Formats: sequence, C-alpha cells, structure tokens
Amino acid sequence: MWQFIMDQVAKNQFLSGGAVLASIGILLAYLRSVPGYFWRWIKRRLITEIDIPDRDMAFSWLNIWLANHPYHKRCRLWTVHTCRQEDATTDTTALKKSQVILSPAPGIHFLFYKRRLLILRRDRLEASDPGKKSALGFRETFHFTLFSRNKQIVFDLLNDAKQTAYPPTDTRVIVLRPEFNEWFEAGKRLPRSLSSVILANNSTEKLLADILQFQSADEWYNSRGIPYRRGYLLHGKPGNGKSSLVIALASALQFDICCLNLSASSLDDERLMQLVSSLPRQSILLIEDIDCIFQQRKKTDDRESITFSGLLNAIDGVMASEGRILFMTTNHIDTLDPALIRPGRVDISLELDNASRSQMEQLFLRFFPDAFDMAKQFSTRGTTKEWSMATLQGHLLKYRENPVEALTNPINGV
Repeated sequence: MWQFIMDQVAKNQFLSGGAVLASIGILLAYLRSVPGYFWRWIKRRLITEIDIPDRDMAFSWLNIWLANHPYHKRCRLWTVHTCRQEDATTDTTALKKSQVILSPAPGIHFLFYKRRLLILRRDRLEASDPGKKSALGFRETFHFTLFSRNKQIVFDLLNDAKQTAYPPTDTRVIVLRPEFNEWFEAGKRLPRSLSSVILANNSTEKLLADILQFQSADEWYNSRGIPYRRGYLLHGKPGNGKSSLVIALASALQFDICCLNLSASSLDDERLMQLVSSLPRQSILLIEDIDCIFQQRKKTDDRESITFSGLLNAIDGVMASEGRILFMTTNHIDTLDPALIRPGRVDISLELDNASRSQMEQLFLRFFPDAFDMAKQFSTRGTTKEWSMATLQGHLLKYRENPVEALTNPINGV
C-alpha cells in the first residue's frame, strides 16, 4: 500500500505538489509555535509570578505597601481607598481619623523592588461583566511578575508589605471577621492593660498564666494523645467585663481576636467548620452571647443555619484546628447544654459577678490614685455585689474630676 501511494505521488504532479505544500505548512506551523515554547522555557527559568486575590489579607497589605512605595511619585493612575482608623498614638481615647490610601489603579505598572524589575498587573472583575456578576460589585487581583528565580524575594516582599501595614510600634489589637471562608480585618482596638480589668481573686493574671502555659505545652499534649486546644467560658451578669477581659488578654499576648457571629444568615455548618479550622496563628476565637444562639440545643431563631451538632463538631470535632484558643461568653450559663461546656470543650469556666468591695476599692483608685481613705469608704457603700462594674465605672466617669462627689452622690439612684 505504501509503495502504491509513493508511485502515485511520483507519477502525479498535483499529488506531489500538494504533498510538498502540506509538508511546508506543517513545518511552518511547528516553527510558529517555537517562539511560544521558547518564551515559556525562559519564564520557567528566569521569572517568578504570584497572584494575590482581594479575598486574601495580603492584598490589603500590598495596597498599603504600594501607597508608600517610591513608584508612588511616578504613578498617575490611582485607586482610592478610604478607611477610618483608630489613632495608635494615644492609650486613652480612640480618636478615629479618615485615612486616604492611593494605590495603582487597574492596569500594568512597572516598578523596582530590591533592584529587580517588578511588573504589577492589577485586574478588576467588574460586576457588569456578562456572566461574571458579583454581589460585591467587583473583584480584584494583584499579579506580580518578578525577574528572578529566588522565591525568597517573594517572601521578603510579602513580609515588607505586612510590616508596612502593621508596624511593630503599632500595638493595637486586630479584630478579624469572617468573609466567605476566610478571616479579614474588621478594625483595630487600642491595647488594654490587664490592670484595667479588675476581677476578684486575681483571675486575670491566672487566665493569662494558663494561656501561656498552654502555648508552650504542645509536645506535652501530643505525647499524651490529648487534643491541643483550650476553651474558656466567661459567664455572669452583664456589664462585668467579659469582653474587656478578652481584649486585655489579647493585648498582653499580642494576639488577634477572631469574632464569630453565629447568628449571621450566611453562616452554615460547613462554612463554620472551614472558618474554625482555618484560624490565623496567634489568635483568639471569640463567640459572644452563646446563649442567644442555642438554649438547651434549641435555636433561638429558626432562620439561623447553624445546628448544635455543627457547632460541637467545629470546636471539638475531627477537623477542629490544633492550638486553638476559644473564648465563649454568656449571661445565662444555666441555659447552655452541658455537652457544650463539658471538660475538653470548656477547660476553665470563670464567673464575672457584680463588684465585690475589693473591686469597688480598686476601681475607685484607678480614677483617683491617691484617695485611699475615700476608696475604702466607697467600697462600703450599699451591699456587696449590688452593682455591676459597668454601673460603677459610669458613676465614676460622671464625677471623674471630683472624688468627693463620686463618693457622696448616689450610685444609679441609690
């Protein structure tokens, strides 16, 4: 058959000419793809590329880093981002200021990092794009092309961006909230000293010591087959510092606080599991008012998608994260199911009751440090545990310039 075909091609000039043209076409098509193969070969060996979607925290770091990069002087295409931040220079009042961040707009930008050319392409997916509509308006991605094979430069870039976004001198507590299946910064709180949270029996210092011991005991837990997790339940009457205590502990530990609202309509069991299993390192998971979500395994609102079993699996199931520190708060511990607060899920349960006389005296001295005698008299007013710490603090704030009036005037009408 092969010989027959070759004889026909040799005898027929049309077939021979077609064969030659076909061969030339195949050769040209192959040669046309050679530059592409060559370019991809060069890219694999000389170029490093990274993509950062705006759902990742690094995107906000790079936004701030680009706003402070020397390229800022040459760039003429900007994207404006305005945020309200607390003033980190004061430890008394959270002075909110508007901060305008100008970072390169969508498009291609050329800049240098560590004397290497860095090509930035900022892509934006508009909500109006056919078939790609986003409920959030638009989505963005940073695409960096770096002319280097050294991956360390990528890590240096990201670390520099993080340092720019969170300077070491900024000691504020970062509060994170869930978005999609990841944690995003929701704001910053001024650090709070442990001494500002006045509890009975030095409970604040004991909790801090327990957390520090837990942090250094990972090998001990693993060697004994015990899940490396720690849970705390803060309960008691409202206004006695449950949330304040968490902020003070996070400040002392330099931890972030991941606030989880179980009543969010977008939260279901699967998403809850993903969020709890992907907690950032050096963070505290905080679930406030847990009694408002479940009371004796029953939902307080049928519109909520979280189930009681889903909550238990998230905090203590097979997929639960290791090294996790959980704080739950409640005003009504008696309404909680024993399965939720059993040992292993809640390791320490701490009651924050109304102010004792010792707490009243310490609180008065925080407002008037030298008024020892008046602080003693103040602590004897009324019956013990009559007022919450919030009520007493409000009273002292009202008369913060005059200790005599703070001592003699009625507290909450009494």
